[in-house]
Amino acid sequence: MKRFLLSFITVSIISTTAAFGRGHEVSVTDFGARPDDGLNDAEALRAAAKYCREHRGTTLVFPPGTYDFSDPVAADIERRAINGELGRGLEVQHRLFVPQKPYVKGLDFSLCRDLTIRAAGALLRVEGWMEVLSFTKARNVVVDGLSITYKRPAATEARITAVGESSFDMEYDPDLYRYIDNVVQGRVHFYSMSKQRFYYANTGDMQLVRPGLIRVQSDARPPVGDFVIIRYGGHYRPCIMLKESKDMTVRNVTIMSFPGMGIVGHLTHNILIDGLKVVPERGRYSSTNTDATHFTSCSGTLTICNSTFKGNGDDCTNVHNYYYSIYPQSDSDKRIEIKVENADLHAQSLDYPSIGDTLVAVDRRNMAIKGRFKVKGVDTSTVKWQVIVTLDRAVSAGLADSCYMLNHTRFPHVSILNNTVYYHSARAFLLKVPHSVVSGNRIEQTTLTAIKLGAELSWREGGPVESALIENNYISHCGEEGNPSTASCVMVSTEATATPPHVNRNIIIRNNLFDSYQPFAILLQDAENVDISNNLTTTADEVKIENCRNIRINGKEKK
Repeated sequence: MKRFLLSFITVSIISTTAAFGRGHEVSVTDFGARPDDGLNDAEALRAAAKYCREHRGTTLVFPPGTYDFSDPVAADIERRAINGELGRGLEVQHRLFVPQKPYVKGLDFSLCRDLTIRAAGALLRVEGWMEVLSFTKARNVVVDGLSITYKRPAATEARITAVGESSFDMEYDPDLYRYIDNVVQGRVHFYSMSKQRFYYANTGDMQLVRPGLIRVQSDARPPVGDFVIIRYGGHYRPCIMLKESKDMTVRNVTIMSFPGMGIVGHLTHNILIDGLKVVPERGRYSSTNTDATHFTSCSGTLTICNSTFKGNGDDCTNVHNYYYSIYPQSDSDKRIEIKVENADLHAQSLDYPSIGDTLVAVDRRNMAIKGRFKVKGVDTSTVKWQVIVTLDRAVSAGLADSCYMLNHTRFPHVSILNNTVYYHSARAFLLKVPHSVVSGNRIEQTTLTAIKLGAELSWREGGPVESALIENNYISHCGEEGNPSTASCVMVSTEATATPPHVNRNIIIRNNLFDSYQPFAILLQDAENVDISNNLTTTADEVKIENCRNIRINGKEKK
């Protein structure tokens, strides 16, 4: 009996090793997933993710084909977000996108080590609002080749068919765009078929005339044949989450439709995004609901290269950390609570420093630095949603009342290289980091300024620029929906409520081609030591300067 049992165990181990392959290479088909069969592969794919969590050094292979992934809880969230049960417009975000709100993880790769996901030619077709790929406290991970889209597209796209003085009609495919049962709601953007870009117009109530036909109250009179994009809510959980992780690579991944951001990185060290495509499916115009990528309080290096962005509902990337409100603690004048307030927590996670980080006290009105502090201790509580830090010296009550804290240590060195940006909402690259390089990119038809550098106090997102190089970029027809007082191509600013010192500094803008829409290609605010040279500007004045010093244009000091 013992000999039989031993033989059985030996055969089982050999069979399992053969099925999973040598070198920890396994296929999702080993767990029961089958491409192109139209069946729900969620259970099998989650079993594969579980195996990766339990086996360091796994290579997980998705053979080419379409994998359907549906979750009943996530599908119910999707239905209620679209049909109005969770509110209208941004009410959906306010109901769903809050800390500690339950949500669905599609494939959970938390704590994975030395993981490679090879998925060239594989498409994940998702049903239900969820965080599709989740990486928390992961190390040395490569995701290569996977494409992701939604069975019911994240945004409804409807063609304008008739226009009157106070309303217009638009038609959509009711079989594809489900859940528009009675209430029609959402954030409305327009797509111009002639200009091939997004634009904005005022709209009022939307009425379902019949399945497939919506009437919109508006005096905007958009052209017949243009498309209306209805997006539901604003932010939601990202398609790919990189949280509290290290050495993460996303390569040749495509995101075609998603009800939130594409990729979010939070408190992650060293990120490479190479060959990413955030683009709509063929014949459609919308990709992500908001930002294509967004990175908060990361460190090390952040590189986005060789990537393509099109149709996203907000910036292609936004990189920053946060301005914390300061709350002194009664037990010690060296202990304070730091809190992110009046700002979106894009990862819906606590933001906290590490021991040894430098926190800078910044005047709330003008961003002047009022003090520097070393972090000696950190206490976090997700139950209380609280971060308390111990500093190397006391924080006065006056400073706490007049300043924010900014973690000056927790910034990555950012490189934005050789990317292509087509039409989308807002900016292409929004960089609130000390050190950045933006080079070799082609940017067209962004609704706002193509590249924006510097803090945004109104969003509590920091910080200012200490060294930036913008060179060899082609920027065309950007900023058409922006304020004429801003710039089409490059903007450096602070959004301080009082005139700040020259907090943005050491900026080089050279060898770019600026085909500008707005009167100015470049707007400099609150900056010093800026060198602008050898740019070709075709349709506008090159530079507008406000509250700056030591500005050189083609070698000459600008007074």
